Amino acid sequence: MVAYWKLRYAFRRYPADKQKALRDQTIDGLKRLKTQIAAAMPIRTAGQTLLLGTWNIRNFDDNRFGDGPRLDESFFYLAEVVSAFDIIAVQEICEDMAPFERLMETVGPEYDYIMTDVTLGESGNKERLGFIYNKNKVHFTGVAGELVLPFEQQISDVTKARQFARTPFSCSFQSGWFKFNFATVHIYYGKDKLTAPEFKRRVNEIDAVAKFVADRAKEDKTTAHILVGDFNIDAFDAPTFDALDRHGFQVFKNNIGSNSTQTKFYDQISFMPEAGEVSLANPGSGKAHGVLNVFESVFRKDDLKLHRDAVIASIDSKIAAADEEIARQQRAADKPGATTERIATAQRKITKQRAFIAEQTVLKTDEPKLQAFYEEWRTYQISDHFPLFVELNIDFAAGYLDKLKNDETIIT
Repeated sequence: MVAYWKLRYAFRRYPADKQKALRDQTIDGLKRLKTQIAAAMPIRTAGQTLLLGTWNIRNFDDNRFGDGPRLDESFFYLAEVVSAFDIIAVQEICEDMAPFERLMETVGPEYDYIMTDVTLGESGNKERLGFIYNKNKVHFTGVAGELVLPFEQQISDVTKARQFARTPFSCSFQSGWFKFNFATVHIYYGKDKLTAPEFKRRVNEIDAVAKFVADRAKEDKTTAHILVGDFNIDAFDAPTFDALDRHGFQVFKNNIGSNSTQTKFYDQISFMPEAGEVSLANPGSGKAHGVLNVFESVFRKDDLKLHRDAVIASIDSKIAAADEEIARQQRAADKPGATTERIATAQRKITKQRAFIAEQTVLKTDEPKLQAFYEEWRTYQISDHFPLFVELNIDFAAGYLDKLKNDETIIT
């Protein structure tokens, strides 16, 4: 259960009247979110079903883009969503683990996690992949590893053979009768143009990880193999989806997108049907799998009025950073011995930063532009992706007993 008691202390750095307002605002948001989750997602059971998910939590949480850091209330909303799952794969967890540890403290002590180290290199973005799970429902069975391709299977982009931009992560778990190998990815994005080498690399990454997991599944018929994450799949008829489909993965297809505008199908939950038992629980319920649009309950389009102070503070922070860059470039230009080229470069950067400051300053007084900024800003508070969920059967006792009853073997 989410540590709601933290609401008493979460806003203590503010004046007393502001504390009360922020606490009440967060409580109202949590109540709306709880109502939405209850309506949209299956009710969790003790031992019959497993609620499994995946969520790319945007840039959590190093504020490298200057649109954060996340507000105190945002941690409660993220925790509320995470605690709705028995197990959830997460992507884009940043190098500094302190914000994630804060999230876990808010989610509550019945949850634990397994996390990778960051993937180095420019494409890796210093991101981590991991799993958060309810220890009362799911247990880690001891096997974990990053998926590293053998040389002959490495991803070619003509110039060189490559590993994944962000190394996929796989762990073994069990819940009830259900044993499953759970792998998560954050596939390289690159460019949208189909003929671009970067797009081909994206397709090749999906193809490589799908083949890798499919080969494992063919060798191991006793364990279910589930592959989830941010595949950067545009649509179900795109080459990016074909790369997953051609290796035999079945996908719990959703008819709405998982990005913040719900126009793209970046995130997927897929499985190998040949290995283990993967079956939807209550498929006729209308909510056996789906996408949870968190912005229906918190940081709603019309909520700019609630968050105006934080939005303006974010803009002011960007302006201050631009001012610092101008001062830095001016010092470089004024440095004794600075070359003509260095001075010209500094002046170009100063001009660019001054234009940026003018643009940001306008935002604060132009309501339509501020609204547009807010709708992007809120994705750094929650995410620019929505969580996917699926409810699976995990109680195979009846089938096992029937098989045992039909077994004629007598042990003497």
